[in-house]
Amino acid sequence: MKPFEYEIENIKTLVNEMFDLVKDQVHLTKEALLTSDHDLSGEIMRKEKRVNAYELSVDREIEDFLALQAPVATDLRFAIAILKISASLERIGDHAYRISTLVFDEQLKVNKGIVELLQISTLFDEIDDMLINVSDALEKGEIELAKKVFKQDKTLDKINKKLPGLLDEHYKNKKNIDLHNIILISRVVGKLERVGDLIKNIAEEIIFYYESEVIRHRKKNLKISKKLGEATGEAESEKTGMEE
Repeated sequence: MKPFEYEIENIKTLVNEMFDLVKDQVHLTKEALLTSDHDLSGEIMRKEKRVNAYELSVDREIEDFLALQAPVATDLRFAIAILKISASLERIGDHAYRISTLVFDEQLKVNKGIVELLQISTLFDEIDDMLINVSDALEKGEIELAKKVFKQDKTLDKINKKLPGLLDEHYKNKKNIDLHNIILISRVVGKLERVGDLIKNIAEEIIFYYESEVIRHRKKNLKISKKLGEATGEAESEKTGMEE
C-alpha cells in the first residue's frame, strides 16, 4: 500500500474506533441514568479521557496528512470533514460525561414516571440509531443513511419542545416540588437534543465529503429570512446562491 493510501486508512481506522467508543459511552449513559448506577457513571467518566485522546490523535494525523501529502479534491474534503466529525464526536462524549456526573454525584433523581413522561428512553434509542447510521454512512459511503438522521433529529426536537408543558402539567397540583431536580432533568433532555444536533452536523460533513455539497445552515438561513418577513424571492435567491 502506498503511503498516501496508508495515511487515509489509518485516519479512517482512528475515526471508526472513536465512533465505537462514543456509541458505547452513550449506551452506558442511558443505563447509568435509568438505573442510577454510580459505578457505571464512573466508568463513563473515565472513558471521556479516551475520547479526548482520540480527538488529539485524529488532529495530529490530519495535520501530518495535509502537510506531507498535500491532498486535493476528494482527499482534501475527506481531511476537512474528518476534523469536524472528530470534534463533534468529542462534544457528544462531553455531553455523555456531564450527564454521568449528575448520576455519579447523586444529584439527579429520575423515577420511572418521569422517564416515561419525557420519553428519555426514546431519546437515547434514537441517538443510538443515529450514531449507527452516520458511522455506517462514513465507512460505506451510503449517503442515504446520513440523510436519514435529519428526519430522526426532528423526533428529538419535538420531544424537547414538549418538555416545559409536560413538566408544568406533571407538577401543577403537587406539593413540595423539587425544583432543583426538575432543572437537572430539563438539562439532561436538552443535552440529548444537542447530541442529535451534533450527529446531524456529522451527517452534513459526510455529505460534503462524498458529494461535495455544503448543506450546513441552509434551512436555518431560509427560516430566518421567513421569520424576518423578507420577500419570498429574496429567500429563494439566497437558497439558489447556497446551492451553487
